[in-house]
Amino acid sequence: MNKNNNSSTAERILDIAQDLLQRQGFNGFSYQDIAERVKIRKASIHYHFPSKGDLIISLCARYVDQFLERLHQLDRKHESSHARLKEFTQIYSRIIKDKEKLCPVTMLSAEVEALPTQAKEHLQRFVSETERWLGQTLEQGKRAHELQFPGGFQSQSRILLATLQGAMLVARASGDRGHFQGIADDLLRQLQLNPARPVAAVPSQKLAHA
Repeated sequence: MNKNNNSSTAERILDIAQDLLQRQGFNGFSYQDIAERVKIRKASIHYHFPSKGDLIISLCARYVDQFLERLHQLDRKHESSHARLKEFTQIYSRIIKDKEKLCPVTMLSAEVEALPTQAKEHLQRFVSETERWLGQTLEQGKRAHELQFPGGFQSQSRILLATLQGAMLVARASGDRGHFQGIADDLLRQLQLNPARPVAAVPSQKLAHA
């Protein structure tokens, strides 16, 4: 097997593992489940990822890197802080289009004690870097007289991230995807300095492997 084939197989394994994780959680799938979906032997999975811990570390690293790169893309795409935040909520909206799926970070957070240390570190990086980005976006929006909110940028960024993550759980429990969208829309209206002014629609872009 050449290097390109090795890389392609490893990525396919991670794709399937992430899909299973988002539906069933860390403890809800096995290498056998992955093997059946990828149509390879379990030994081949062990070749790329000797243990499930190794697999989840690689999966976390890849997802967090992709997510943070998506945030950088939003900075380049939009001058408006409100437009960035609107498309930020759409990342989550796209994930829960499938009612059986949640954000990988949300799923792993529920089982964090079962994860290897390096996987936990990637989850912590997701939280700290996403909150930092949200804080900077909120600060810029407030200084530009585009956004309004009580308290400091850091506390508001924590509230925003926690609310969206929690809203996904509630939407899944209720079976109503619109429940999440309603919460996200309310958050955006509360942050907008002039909610009477319509905000231009933001084109939807798919987050890789979401």
